[in-house]
Amino acid sequence: MASQAPVEFETRTEMTAALRESGLERSADRLGYLERLADEDPDEDPIAIASLRHLTSFLIDQRHLGQPDIGVSPDGVALAQWRVMGNGVLAMEFLDSGLIRFAGASGSDSQDGESLRVSGTLPKTKALQAIQSLLS
Repeated sequence: MASQAPVEFETRTEMTAALRESGLERSADRLGYLERLADEDPDEDPIAIASLRHLTSFLIDQRHLGQPDIGVSPDGVALAQWRVMGNGVLAMEFLDSGLIRFAGASGSDSQDGESLRVSGTLPKTKALQAIQSLLS
């Protein structure tokens, strides 16, 4: 799928609006919830703005993956997780640097009965190439 220009919004509100405009309402709602949680609880860290920007850009550009479960790591990194190939999973962390740390495994119901596993830390384009086997 062709890549679009990266999302360069400055505020969380702009990013949430961009997700909604792209048909990703559930993801926008989840990010709003995480933001409110961080505002209300001093022990909860908000998603770092650079990490959120990378997540937002990825979700809009890769809508065909569907809407993931979204969370935040203890150090403020945006996390996303998708179910793939039946009972498989793909997890990604959107680092402030722009790199994506990912790990995924297919379920045992893959074509040959074996589980596929991939992991690494790569720029977006290379990460997408690396996880392609999990998405087919």
